[in-house]
Amino acid sequence: MRFSVILPVYNVEKYLQLCVDSVLAQTFNDYELILVDDGSTDGSPQLCDKLAEQDARIRVIHKPNGGLSDARNAGTADAKGDYIIYIDSDDFVLSNTFLEQVADKAADFPDLIFYKFVKYFDSDGRKEPCRFSYVNAMQQPGYTEQIRALVEADAFYGMAWIKAIKRSLLVDNRIAFEVGLLGEDMEWNYHVVYHARSVSFVDEAFIAYRQREGSITSTHKLKNLTDFIYVLEKWANRIREDDSDTAWKHALYGSLAKYYSNLYVVYARLQDKNKKQYKKQIKALDWLWQYSLSHRPRTVAKIYGILGFNLTIMLLKILDRIK
Repeated sequence: MRFSVILPVYNVEKYLQLCVDSVLAQTFNDYELILVDDGSTDGSPQLCDKLAEQDARIRVIHKPNGGLSDARNAGTADAKGDYIIYIDSDDFVLSNTFLEQVADKAADFPDLIFYKFVKYFDSDGRKEPCRFSYVNAMQQPGYTEQIRALVEADAFYGMAWIKAIKRSLLVDNRIAFEVGLLGEDMEWNYHVVYHARSVSFVDEAFIAYRQREGSITSTHKLKNLTDFIYVLEKWANRIREDDSDTAWKHALYGSLAKYYSNLYVVYARLQDKNKKQYKKQIKALDWLWQYSLSHRPRTVAKIYGILGFNLTIMLLKILDRIK
């Protein structure tokens, strides 16, 4: 079996049918679709079972609620495909040739296959085009150069659902999503990129990333901030201690610098007064600015160098309101 498509399901009865239908509409048929019901309290469990009865490619796992990471891990443990593809069950696939095109890239068995996404706004059905390209990375001679090119083009994204991952890479290196962590994709993605040795690209958007009010990614709370700091500190230390060549370490540091600039935006948007106790930890990572490879971290780094932490945060708040 070529692909195991894993859908974590939690109280998404309203969206699940569309997501599943978009997978079943694929022209490429060598796949299994695993629905992981993560203790849903709406009609999702019954709908999962109904869908499985209608198509032999669908299997269902019912489990107690453990969160998105736990659900994905459960699906991965039960998967049989050569490649794992994660899709969030409130999103959907845009093209019925998605798996066919990814399968073409899988013929050479790269560790990773990257593709793109568009934002889909639940309120009015509007699609926001993808703003980045893989073209420059596709032209690079080796894996290190490809990762660096992604960072330089601001095309280095950690989301689990914009890549197909060789299942053996996950199994052999015991890579799993950290349970209880917000922004789990970012931490997981560093494990994946760190252990991979080859990557291929489809420079096309296949996933409609649904934007809806009240979702985890649309809310700002203190745990978003503390988990973000945790991941940055963890991987900054791990890369520093690694004995890999300088070019590889600098490429990864460049990706952390981009995330570090994002951390400032998270801090600026957070209304919780308790955030001030983490300012020292954030500032302790400012050495990452020197590895900035793309426009955003370079811009924030220049502002930070002139204004310092507090005024940089103030300016980001103003810019956020204008936007």
